[in-house]
Amino acid sequence: MEIRKAIVTVAIVLGIIMAVLVFGIPYLLALLVGLLVFILSDEKTYTKNRLLIYGSIILLLGTGGYTVLRDNPEYVMKHLKNNPKTTSLYVAQNGEEVISYQADVVRPLASTVKILIATEYAMQIERGRLNKESVVSLDDLKHHYFERTDGGAHEAWLESMTNEGKIKNNKVKLHDVAKGMIVYSSNANTDYLINLLGTASINERAKALGLTQHEEVYPIVGALFIPSHIKTGGMNDKQLVQALKKLPMETYHSLAEELSNALKEGALDFGDAAADLSMDVQKIWSDRLIGATANDYGKLMASISNDELPLVATEVLRDLLEWPMEMNESNQDRFTHLGMKGGSTSFVLTQALYAETLEGDKTEIVLLTDNLSPREVKLMQRNLNSFVSKLIGDEEFRHSVQQQLLEE
Repeated sequence: MEIRKAIVTVAIVLGIIMAVLVFGIPYLLALLVGLLVFILSDEKTYTKNRLLIYGSIILLLGTGGYTVLRDNPEYVMKHLKNNPKTTSLYVAQNGEEVISYQADVVRPLASTVKILIATEYAMQIERGRLNKESVVSLDDLKHHYFERTDGGAHEAWLESMTNEGKIKNNKVKLHDVAKGMIVYSSNANTDYLINLLGTASINERAKALGLTQHEEVYPIVGALFIPSHIKTGGMNDKQLVQALKKLPMETYHSLAEELSNALKEGALDFGDAAADLSMDVQKIWSDRLIGATANDYGKLMASISNDELPLVATEVLRDLLEWPMEMNESNQDRFTHLGMKGGSTSFVLTQALYAETLEGDKTEIVLLTDNLSPREVKLMQRNLNSFVSKLIGDEEFRHSVQQQLLEE
């Protein structure tokens, strides 16, 4: 009997692992089904009291699972309405601003800032300063790769390059590096490009595009080394957080540049970062990420969608940003163009996109959220696509969002 129970338990656990890793079934759903199978396989389950107890547990878990797993665009709407101090939404259709909710407030962009970096990259190709067919050594990119700080993005990009046979003599094309920054959101590729393009050029590009409230760009990975750089012997985590908060932004930017250059030259080792960054320290890093307004990025997305940039630059940008058209072929049944880039940390979730339907209607949407809890991050991520999709294609829903946010 004990051997049988052990075999059943192991089989259920393996089944849950297979369901999640192989078939992509949500973890919570796989766990719930596994628990149900375990209960049903136990002969002691079939008594009145146990049936009542287990039935109640399954009902509670099922209700909770449905709440978490169901597609619910209204969740995003309610979060926006209930958190005006930490959220922004900008929506424009066919050149007309439809929703501007806290859209003039500067908030952290997270990886959405990579759209601006991609724009400067495209402009330098347009002007002949860069050749997208030139090659980049993977060793140069590795200098900027801080393990376990990008959610596996850089490793996923490298795996795709390997699978597609695009790595030759340990080198890849520059344009594939840019795609790794946008499609996979590799921070290593991002800091490499920031160094290549020059922060001054990127910041000037923001001004030239009329992004009046855009904060200055600085190396993302370089900033991760600031805590270990300023930490002195005997300084505890609370004191480190206070020291980081007191750093003027100008000093913070300079340190990020300095440390990024040290990484580039191989003069700084990732081991120097020592212990993992605490959540309090990560919060400082997240809060100090490059910021801008939803209005700024609505303007940037419109300039790309409306072909306001030079021809070559526009082609390069569309090739980088319109990955959803290739990754999800069903988008081709609805859109002529769909370009986007999102970003997230443990506290931030952002997204900027432009869309042009087969009927020729154009939409730009920018969503910026900050100070999220881990639960809120997950729920926002789960429901953001359906929220955005309904904003684009459902006039009644769009009007409802507009009215509810106007009331706020």
